[in-house]
Amino acid sequence: MSGIVLHQYAESPFSEKVRSILGYKGVSYQSVEIPMIMPRPDTMPLTGGYRKTPVMQIGADVYCDTAIICRVIDEIYPENTIYPEEHLGMINTVAHWTDTFLFKVCVAIAFQPKAAATNPLFQDESAMSAFMADRAEFSKGSSELGMPFETAEPHFIGHLNQLDQQLSVGGPFLFGDKPSIADFSTYHNVWFIYTREALRDYFSPFEHLMAWYEKMLSFGHGNVEMIAGSEALAQASASLPEEIMDAAFLDNFQAGQLVSVMPIDYGFQPVIGELLAAGMDEIAVARNDDQVGRIVVHFPRTGFQVVE
Repeated sequence: MSGIVLHQYAESPFSEKVRSILGYKGVSYQSVEIPMIMPRPDTMPLTGGYRKTPVMQIGADVYCDTAIICRVIDEIYPENTIYPEEHLGMINTVAHWTDTFLFKVCVAIAFQPKAAATNPLFQDESAMSAFMADRAEFSKGSSELGMPFETAEPHFIGHLNQLDQQLSVGGPFLFGDKPSIADFSTYHNVWFIYTREALRDYFSPFEHLMAWYEKMLSFGHGNVEMIAGSEALAQASASLPEEIMDAAFLDNFQAGQLVSVMPIDYGFQPVIGELLAAGMDEIAVARNDDQVGRIVVHFPRTGFQVVE
């Protein structure tokens, strides 16, 4: 089996979530540093249009969204699972809420005027304009990333307080002695804000939360080898994807049907392909690309839709 290639950029909080899990697992992998904004000529042949970050590649199989990326990593490296069966329903619910609602809160906190004034991206007017235009296109048709700062701040501070209280009486992690997917989803949101020096005062009252954060930070990013996007494309071209057999179909679709798959919250850029699976946990489509040949693109069930 081909190894993991993570397509990501350094400032991406969801990329940090995956990097941290790879560090916790002690995984050796390759990484492609992709542009923060479009175009992404070495990524689109793999995804077929999906724009969220990160994307994980294993040969000619491409995994979109951290909900499935993290699960696949845990399946490949099952020691110290981050999906303990005794808390599975709860931790997945917490992780989903944190990756959606709390992330929207954190976006408003991260881009408040006090933080924007010291963000290097916003010191260059042309770079700022390009970033804003890219994100406007990315979120077109959706209001899921928009929340006024005045609304977001009380939610953010209140949740930090709840986390601190829980960590003061529970174990070192949110669900016991070892971190779960709920920890990693919470961590990347805290990381997203804490890495902005102008915003660190938010965390001063919360010593238990900060002790937890330092534990999460200590996992590092694993053993990473940086490669060019062209090398990742060559790996895909030289590989054959997993052909899913006996797949379940919860929707009124059939194997081989031409469909579009896209998120239900934002990033409405569809991936069009031959449907291979649409079960309880996974949606997968096969597509052919002139540069890399046959690719299977995998999505989590939660948070995605299949359309004819």
